[in-house]
Amino acid sequence: MVNLREITEANLISIIDLDVREDQKDQVASNAISIAQAHYSKSAWFKGIFNNDIAVGFVMLDLIKEENKCFLWRFMIDKKHQGKGYGKLALTQVIDWVRSLEAFEEIRTSFVPTKNGAGGFYEKFGFIETGKLEDSNEIGMKYSLLKINHKG
Repeated sequence: MVNLREITEANLISIIDLDVREDQKDQVASNAISIAQAHYSKSAWFKGIFNNDIAVGFVMLDLIKEENKCFLWRFMIDKKHQGKGYGKLALTQVIDWVRSLEAFEEIRTSFVPTKNGAGGFYEKFGFIETGKLEDSNEIGMKYSLLKINHKG
């Protein structure tokens, strides 16, 4: 049973201890850095991803309702739990939650274009590329919330 949970004092270390594979480390910040950034952001929303009571991942959104901007800022599944479908289940829950807010038309994200990058995962889900981001080597993507379009 994959679910998104508040990060609390009781589960904080289990989220901080999660890590991606060595060849993915240049693609996503550590969860400790992400949680610190979230605490200083007025628009960050973040959760731990759990399979039953075991921490398996982390997700963070940047939600700026006044500007109709929703950005999937961080999304990671621990190296020991990748390939088990947890990412797909968690991202489905995130998208359904954002859609339920009825405040955004799309979710944007970006990925580092590498052989082992997240682009293929997002593309299979229904995100479409929007091009290279300014001042970055990342590729932008967007997911329309106006229709149910995830391919899961």
